[in-house]
Amino acid sequence: MHDINIGTTIVRERRAREITQGELAKHLGVTKAAVSKWELGQSLPDVALLPRIAAFFGLSLDGLFDYRPQLSAEENDACYFDLMDLLAKDADAACERIDALAADYYTCWPLLMRLGSLYMSAVSCLPERSDELMQKAATLFERVECQSKDVELIQSVRFMRAMLLSQQGGLDEAIALVEDIKPEKPFVAETVLGTLYQQRGDDEASLALYQDMLFWSASSVMNSLSMQLHLCASIVGDRLGALLQAGEGMIQGFDFERYCPSEALGFYGGAATACLESGEKERALLYLGRFVGLLDDVGHEPFMGRNHPVLYDRIPETVDSEPAASRMAQVQYDLFDMKNQYKQLVFGYTVWDGYADDERFTPLLDRLSKL
Repeated sequence: MHDINIGTTIVRERRAREITQGELAKHLGVTKAAVSKWELGQSLPDVALLPRIAAFFGLSLDGLFDYRPQLSAEENDACYFDLMDLLAKDADAACERIDALAADYYTCWPLLMRLGSLYMSAVSCLPERSDELMQKAATLFERVECQSKDVELIQSVRFMRAMLLSQQGGLDEAIALVEDIKPEKPFVAETVLGTLYQQRGDDEASLALYQDMLFWSASSVMNSLSMQLHLCASIVGDRLGALLQAGEGMIQGFDFERYCPSEALGFYGGAATACLESGEKERALLYLGRFVGLLDDVGHEPFMGRNHPVLYDRIPETVDSEPAASRMAQVQYDLFDMKNQYKQLVFGYTVWDGYADDERFTPLLDRLSKL
């Protein structure tokens, strides 16, 4: 949708200069009523008056028009998916299209953030253009952060900037950026709000809020457990055992193998490697078997989550596999070769090299290599 905001510009500039409608009308040779209609959006100035109005306020014609092409949320999604498809087929053509869209929709902040993320994704397809593409991404992210008034969007773009900085070697700057926006305690506002809903007697609103917290918390817990496995493999004591016990409980309690296999795969792969690094070969074999079996069962479908029929029945919009979400998962799966990414949880660690000829591990490792 394209908006021409001449009236909005006129009223903003007139008030900033403390000029009355009558004074502006006299300068332009029109009635005060005409200026009022322009500012209310009921009519537009005659085209011959546009240069005089722009000159009066010291604006260019572009500035007077305040032309801000915008995409609706649906158009934004469609554009993003189409570019992801194109990126997988012709990365150079996709980058040309991203360039054009960034120029045409230079004030559509949600689109610009996504275009920046696409530049980052294009780096894996066009490594020879990595510096150029990352600079383009940085420019868009900085523009969104400086110009947008959407708090959530600004926070999201700061995360993207941190990822970009880490890829460019600016780890200290990236850490400082994320530390600055990390809440002291997560879900404090949500907990208070849920209690207030209950006090008002709105149990449905409270339940939906707590389910939403549960959905994101469960995913966060699983990610935290999986990422700690490798770090704790060499630590003396039973920290690894405690992580494994907690992860097992989460997978069983939330039925992650069925409803969110990506979480279970991340845990099983990390657990197999961590156990092997700590010398627990039998445990490593157990988790390797679970990992290979689940990865094989998933097949060639995206590892996306599905709605748990009981735990998240009040928030289907958050967890349902809607067509848009399904398409995004499929495109990302194809572009980034997600199955191979998961296989690196095993093959990416040299500790497995010594077990290629071990008769207990060889069948599973051979099976994994062929998936």
